[in-house]
Amino acid sequence: MRYFNLRAKVSDDLDAFRVDTLEDLTLVTGSRRKIPNTVLSNLRSLCLTDRPEIEVASRFPRLERLRVGAWKGSDLEMIREGEHLVSVHLEGRRQAGSLAGIESCGAVEEFVSINYSIADSLPLRSLGGLREVKLLAASPTAPHGIIRFSDIASSSLGKIWISNASALEGFEILKELPRLQEVRLIECRLGDAELQELNALSKRVDVRVIGSKE
Repeated sequence: MRYFNLRAKVSDDLDAFRVDTLEDLTLVTGSRRKIPNTVLSNLRSLCLTDRPEIEVASRFPRLERLRVGAWKGSDLEMIREGEHLVSVHLEGRRQAGSLAGIESCGAVEEFVSINYSIADSLPLRSLGGLREVKLLAASPTAPHGIIRFSDIASSSLGKIWISNASALEGFEILKELPRLQEVRLIECRLGDAELQELNALSKRVDVRVIGSKE
């Protein structure tokens, strides 16, 4: 078996983690049972609701795509040393925390966090191949801390979405990104200088500012 998709309320779904031929696994079951101490060395894509022992490097060493719903974490240590990860998508529970752990995942091209307030964007600086970044913390999630565009300014970057940021820095670097196509800032704190920097971007860049705060 190479693919398995289960989207139903199931309390015990642990047998799925024992099928070592799986390449693509979706378990949207709501189960909170601890992932067993097995290794799925063929797994490339994993989608599941949050639960204990999501440890990418030790349990899913070849994983490329990870999506976690109802995620309750306060850092990204679960993906540390996930050297094959290309896409990480986390749907939080309106909590605040850090990005610590992602700095060791150098292959990440797409990072999306929803309802998760980050303290600082610095851990993203080492990800030189970023193509898409979405840092979404819509109210009542607390505002993001410091987000620097220089931390996500990969030459491959095409899309940036940020919501509810209290401190955005380094707008000037956006004009140096050759593949940038879309910037969406929602309920972010922006002054006149920042808005001028956005207006100065190339016509090829779709810039949308929604509900900006002074």
